Amino acid sequence: MGHYFTPVCLLGMLSACTAQAPNTSPHQPLIDSDSNRVQLSIGTTEGSQPELRSGRYTLVSIEPTTEQQDLLAQIIEVTIPSNLSPSVQDALHHVLQRSGYSLCPASPAVQVLFTRPLPAAHYRLGPITLRNALQVLAGPAWPLTVDEVNRSVCFTQQTTDRPAPPLTTVLSNSAEARP
Repeated sequence: MGHYFTPVCLLGMLSACTAQAPNTSPHQPLIDSDSNRVQLSIGTTEGSQPELRSGRYTLVSIEPTTEQQDLLAQIIEVTIPSNLSPSVQDALHHVLQRSGYSLCPASPAVQVLFTRPLPAAHYRLGPITLRNALQVLAGPAWPLTVDEVNRSVCFTQQTTDRPAPPLTTVLSNSAEARP
C-alpha cells in the first residue's frame, strides 16, 4: 500500500504547480455576476459593437434592440377574445395592454370608429409590428398619430379632398355571351 502512496502524492503536487491563473488584460476586464463568469469583449475593429461574453461560447450585444428603442416597432401576435363581442376600441385597448402606450381620449369624430364592431378578420393578428396592428385595427380612413411624450396613440379622421372612385360593374361570363 505504501508503494502506491508516493507516486500519487508526487502527481498531486505536480498538478497543483501547473494550475494557471485566469488571463486578465486591460482590454478585456472580467466581471463576476452571481455564479456566472461574464467577460466584456471590446471590439478591435473600428465600428464594431461592444459585446458581452456570457458563458464560454455565447456573445451578446449590449446595444438596445430596435424594439427597445422604438416601442411601436415591437413584433406582436395577438388573439382578441371573441366571447366579448369586442368593438374596435376594445381591440385597441387589448393590443396596447403591455406595450407602454395608452389610447388617447376619443373625440366625437373618433367615437364613430371606436363604437364599430371588430371585423372577424381582425380577431387574430400577427406576427406584426405594433404600429401596423394598430393601423390595421383602425383602418385606412383613420391615420395613426403618436404622442411620444405621453406615450399615447391617437387616431384622426382622414380628410379627403378628392372625389370617390367611380363604381364599376362587373359582367359575368354568362351575361357577356348573350347577344
